[in-house]
Amino acid sequence: MDLTSKLFAGLLCWAAATTAAAEPFASGTAAFREGDYERALAHFEKARQSGQQGASLTYNLGVTLFKLQRYQAAQVQFQQLLGDPEWADVARLQLGLLAEKQGRPVSAVAHYRVLTDSESPKLRGLAVARLTELARAPGVESAPEEDRGLALISLTSGFDSNAYSLQNELLTDDSVGEDTYTELFAWGQYRLQGTAENGWRLQGFAFGRRYSELESLDLSSFNLGVSRHIPWQGWLVEVGGVAETASLGGVRVTNEWRFVGRMRQVFGSGVLTLAYLPSYFSAADNYQYLDGWRQRVEARWSAPLANLEVDALYRLDLDDREDLTTADDGFYSYSPRRQTLGLEVELPVAQGWTLNAGTHYRTSSYSGSNRLQDSDGAFKAQARDGNRLRSWIGTEVQLLPRLQLDARVIHTDNEENFDIYTYDKTEASLGIRYVF
Repeated sequence: MDLTSKLFAGLLCWAAATTAAAEPFASGTAAFREGDYERALAHFEKARQSGQQGASLTYNLGVTLFKLQRYQAAQVQFQQLLGDPEWADVARLQLGLLAEKQGRPVSAVAHYRVLTDSESPKLRGLAVARLTELARAPGVESAPEEDRGLALISLTSGFDSNAYSLQNELLTDDSVGEDTYTELFAWGQYRLQGTAENGWRLQGFAFGRRYSELESLDLSSFNLGVSRHIPWQGWLVEVGGVAETASLGGVRVTNEWRFVGRMRQVFGSGVLTLAYLPSYFSAADNYQYLDGWRQRVEARWSAPLANLEVDALYRLDLDDREDLTTADDGFYSYSPRRQTLGLEVELPVAQGWTLNAGTHYRTSSYSGSNRLQDSDGAFKAQARDGNRLRSWIGTEVQLLPRLQLDARVIHTDNEENFDIYTYDKTEASLGIRYVF
């Protein structure tokens, strides 16, 4: 039996001994000892649903999820125990083991170092043993500096059945065209000062999509921002600013300056994230009708559900742009009020292999009365409104600890009361991603 298994067995027995012998809890403990972790999880979740609370149940849920390799869900459980003096040290040890499993040795070292001051000789000994083992691993000595930064790069090839959809939105056209594309994305962040929970962070990305034939539709975007992370009354708060520029066909479309206000907290087995993200857009000469403000508010809930990881989203956008008035008295509104409801799920199929799917439903109502000639030749004057349904299914395969393969199919159906803005499209892509 390896160290992790011994630790699970010993600490689980301790947890069971300090908890009232409620039937679902006792059945879960027995199933865990038999190695039937799926059944153990079902019993522990039933205990929670029946009203049982307490640190021991939270801990047992954590170790069971750990055994099932549902590391993110396990981490949520253990983090809830860090404020409990009786359970903080054993939870921190599990967080260290989780960090090792996830390939984050520096985070593991940070947890173990805290435990070297534990009042428990057993936990101190286990922490020292893990620190000694990690010290023997090549490259760990330089890890503290590396842990300040994180980066990834991805290269994707795909097919787009209606590449003109974005240009139609911007230029009031009704072209349709399919093409293949290559996409490059790079993202990185660096901790300038302090810790991940209380410090300054620099981050940014670069994105480019190049079509095989439709060069006028090539997309590029660059983003750079700085933020301050602060713990506040149980919330992890992020405050910062971002500058971003976007181009279409090699021509700059807009510059965006965005304020970032975001806060996150664990509630039960889930995580609630709230955000306020106002932006000001300054457009190039041919796109000045996009000048103006966008107010964005988001609420996101992430939680495990049976074997799934579920993410639910609500987003509200309020735009106040310059809009476009043409020489022939046409009027095009670019100031929508939009609401988005989203649901995403992720299912671990096997070690290193997950399936994911999601859908976003968005409604849009534009201010003012559009006056334009629609695609059928008829002149229309009415307020623009519409809805968009975007759905996808994909899979991720872990090829190496830092290398992933990603495949996805996305379908978008955009219906509006002006045919010129109505479209549907399907995108299929295959990409590879490397994490530094």
